[in-house]
Amino acid sequence: MRLRRLLRLTPSDVALLCHAVLILLWIRFSLLLRPWNRFASPAAQTHSVRAVKPDVDRLEWAVIAAGRFIPRTTCLTRALTLHRLLSRYGYRSNVQFGIRHADSRFAAHAWVEHEARLLLSKPADIARYVRLFSWPPSQPDLS
Repeated sequence: MRLRRLLRLTPSDVALLCHAVLILLWIRFSLLLRPWNRFASPAAQTHSVRAVKPDVDRLEWAVIAAGRFIPRTTCLTRALTLHRLLSRYGYRSNVQFGIRHADSRFAAHAWVEHEARLLLSKPADIARYVRLFSWPPSQPDLS
């Protein structure tokens, strides 16, 4: 079934999916091997705008599809991957982190926001979480 879907993709979608898989793998291993403060440095966020610019929905699709190929992909790795892809193509976004406590269990969740739009999660999913912080932190407008 997956193979049939892959064969129906356009060459640009295959390239985007491969790119998402590579970034997802890099982020997953980076989170295991590097301290957060080195991984989350602002320098990692400076990317030039690419000539061919997929829309936000297509980038979200690529990250969701890539997550299906890699076992134990978490919301954090997907959110960081989408954030990185968005920034590569010149879109501004923030990774949002939330927590909840229900049935004597603690849970955390990460999602992406772009222009006040939720990505990788639905509003009903997010409503259960209390927003803890946003990354990268908002920079004050100095102009």
